[in-house]
Amino acid sequence: MKNSAYSSAHPDVPLDSTGSGTWSASWQSIAQSRAWFLLLTVIGCASSVTYAHPPLVAFAAIAGTTLKPKSALGSALTVWLASQLYGYVLRGYPHTSESLIWGLVMGLGMLAVVLLAALRPDFSRRRASGHAAWVAIALSVGFLIFEGLVLSCGFLLTGTHVFTGATLALLLFKETLWTIALAALHGFLAWRKTGVMTASS
Repeated sequence: MKNSAYSSAHPDVPLDSTGSGTWSASWQSIAQSRAWFLLLTVIGCASSVTYAHPPLVAFAAIAGTTLKPKSALGSALTVWLASQLYGYVLRGYPHTSESLIWGLVMGLGMLAVVLLAALRPDFSRRRASGHAAWVAIALSVGFLIFEGLVLSCGFLLTGTHVFTGATLALLLFKETLWTIALAALHGFLAWRKTGVMTASS
């Protein structure tokens, strides 16, 4: 039977008569897909065209929760590098040590969010609802980590706070919208993949 063949090929993914485990299988398939890696990375790089400060936390959270760790780090680094190149080449970022430090801190913050999101606790691996909950947690905690680093850097460099509460709220709103959109895109792909697996079982 095809179910038996599938279980043999994916011994780490439980699959019973109700279809339990197909979410894990579809996640694995997409995470290993070069198409999703490229799509997420291209969208992330293109976001620098729209925003002077692209939604790095959103892309880090989605990369960490939908890709294998190595691919997630590669995607995040590429998006961050694209934002820096676009900023220095086309937006006229100042070529100063302070500006470079800001960029490096944002890069470190993005990598920290990816590593957090890539932890993917057990509850997030079994069901789509658990995955969605972990995406929300990764975004919330990741935003605090990222902005905490940025604020700390700003205070060390200038001795003052660089963001107001209203500014942080707007940043969180932007990051949340992007996370929802990217998560919805990934969810649609996973739903299609799950349908194919169910039909072939």
